[in-house]
Amino acid sequence: MTANFAQMQTVFDHEQLQREQALKNARLGLLLWRFANGMAFVFFVFANLLMRNVQPSWPPPGVERLPIALPLAITLVILLSGMTASRTLKAVRANQFGQALRFGTTTLALGAAFFIGLIAAGAQVTPSGPYSSIVWAMQFFHGLHVIAASLLFGIVLLGVWRRRYSAEKHWGVEASVVFWHFVDAMWIVFFLFIYVI
Repeated sequence: MTANFAQMQTVFDHEQLQREQALKNARLGLLLWRFANGMAFVFFVFANLLMRNVQPSWPPPGVERLPIALPLAITLVILLSGMTASRTLKAVRANQFGQALRFGTTTLALGAAFFIGLIAAGAQVTPSGPYSSIVWAMQFFHGLHVIAASLLFGIVLLGVWRRRYSAEKHWGVEASVVFWHFVDAMWIVFFLFIYVI
């Protein structure tokens, strides 16, 4: 009887170790993906800097600086969505699924508002050669990431609704929230290079 218990204990420990290792591998994979994808964002920042370097001034002569009111408003919206995304994860970790669904739905609504605002901000850009080209390219690239983050978050939220996640098993929610924060952070960088600096 004692031998059977020891064997069961060994099997349990082995399975637990495998789960923990799989989670570590998943987190490492997400970290590497963020680094690789972050380099694509860095490319756009460097392209912006290179275009500025060959112009006598930025924006170029004859081109007006972009209005900042709408981009600032959508920046606040995406920062708020990051807070609600974090609250979604916190609620799942506490098995508070009603709260998780409310915060998750709010996150998606704020993400949609940001995306609509991003389109409206892009419409304010007058075609003007390199200036408008880099602004539209940066906004388009970020918009694609907002769509991807929203789709991922929506799929995960459906899993929350179906109770596929819990306090013990929430990696999908965690990964989608990390991606959401990545998109938030990259917008702050783009906002600074497009509208402030």
